[in-house]
Amino acid sequence: MDEQILIQDTLKHLAEWEYDKLTVSKESIAAEIAIAQDQVDRLLHDLEAAELIEPGSLTLTETGREYALHVLRAHRLYETYLARKTGVSESQWHVQAHVEEHKMSAADVEKLARELDYPRFDPHGDPIPTAAGEMPPKRGKPLTEYPVGWEGRVVHVEDKPPHLYAIIAAASIAPGTVLRIVEKNNQELKVALEGCEFRFSTTVTENITVVPLADSESFDETLVRLSSLTGREKAEVVRLSPLCRGLERNRLLDLGMVPGSIITVDLVSPSGSPTAYRVRGAAIALRREQAERVLIRKVKDDIND
Repeated sequence: MDEQILIQDTLKHLAEWEYDKLTVSKESIAAEIAIAQDQVDRLLHDLEAAELIEPGSLTLTETGREYALHVLRAHRLYETYLARKTGVSESQWHVQAHVEEHKMSAADVEKLARELDYPRFDPHGDPIPTAAGEMPPKRGKPLTEYPVGWEGRVVHVEDKPPHLYAIIAAASIAPGTVLRIVEKNNQELKVALEGCEFRFSTTVTENITVVPLADSESFDETLVRLSSLTGREKAEVVRLSPLCRGLERNRLLDLGMVPGSIITVDLVSPSGSPTAYRVRGAAIALRREQAERVLIRKVKDDIND
């Protein structure tokens, strides 16, 4: 791996763990950037010689922190760009952002931030440093810390390791999701959201950071996913899920999936996916995973024969 990339990855790791108030070690660096222990020693020697870390420690100098936050800002802005502006698969965001972060100058990063209207958080809920190196204070606690019956909003989903993130994403949980804890023991936790219930191990729920609902908010029992709509029901579109992003979001909005639209099931395929829905006088076919990302409220009266 190129020496400059190793340096930038190490500085970024130090900055992320500093923000999270975690203790960095040579072992954590080796694991994060996938290099051998002896290579970590040489790398730290070079960082100290360049005055990017304090002598004899794993603490960033002011110069090192500025450098690290530039790379971190580039990475998180590029992930935000991929989420909002493209149809690139979520599984590829980190990979592509890791490539681009090492190419971007300060001017490139500022241009991208301006294009995105200076977002404060990336799609996973991680804070994006400003050009001045400022970040909002850390917020929320792991979901595991709250009791049965607690209701709150997701503010961050850890995307590493990928296999745990995939479990969370498969349940369509993202920053902005409102949920309630239904059951809990030492091994697992059951949550309700958007008309569904999911059971996760505590290892998974430790990677979901949440905050309590505001006094003016409450858990909406009537909010469900479009995938639950049956042939004799109709519903009102409430909003699109936070997980519906980029080109997919634009397409659904263009097709009429906007708040207040009335929607019904038009035709169900033999396999159950895709399903054709009628909205604003047009029929549109959605795969089940797309229908999961449209949030509705069912209207009480059934469709007449």
